[in-house]
Amino acid sequence: MVKVLAGGKGSGKTKRLIQIANDAARDPHGTIYFIDDDNRNIFELDRNVRFINMEPFNIHRIETLYGFLCGLLSCDYDIEHIFIDGVNYLSDLPEEDLQNFLIVLDRLSRNNEAKLLLCWSYDEDKTPEFLKERLI
Repeated sequence: MVKVLAGGKGSGKTKRLIQIANDAARDPHGTIYFIDDDNRNIFELDRNVRFINMEPFNIHRIETLYGFLCGLLSCDYDIEHIFIDGVNYLSDLPEEDLQNFLIVLDRLSRNNEAKLLLCWSYDEDKTPEFLKERLI
């Protein structure tokens, strides 16, 4: 299952994502990962959440993120949650490509029984219809 936490810039998405990750870490049934584009939020996360900074892995495109997620899921069969902040900074995908990317992530999530929560910057009035059904 892939869910999306969306809102405008400065709307508190990252803080909410951190809160959700920390809540999941209180009673984990598997491994929890938090993937971000820098280290600024590392100390706000519960120690049971494994933090990954994308920068050292040169994850600057959506395709690279997908490959990274495949590698992560193939190495750790106990992954319960993956939280990813700032996905939209990787690529300015047209809506059709974004929709296809989410479908591919859904398949990856189902096949590996892992829940993905993506943090995406979108103004509420500009959020595409297919994204609204995934919003939390």
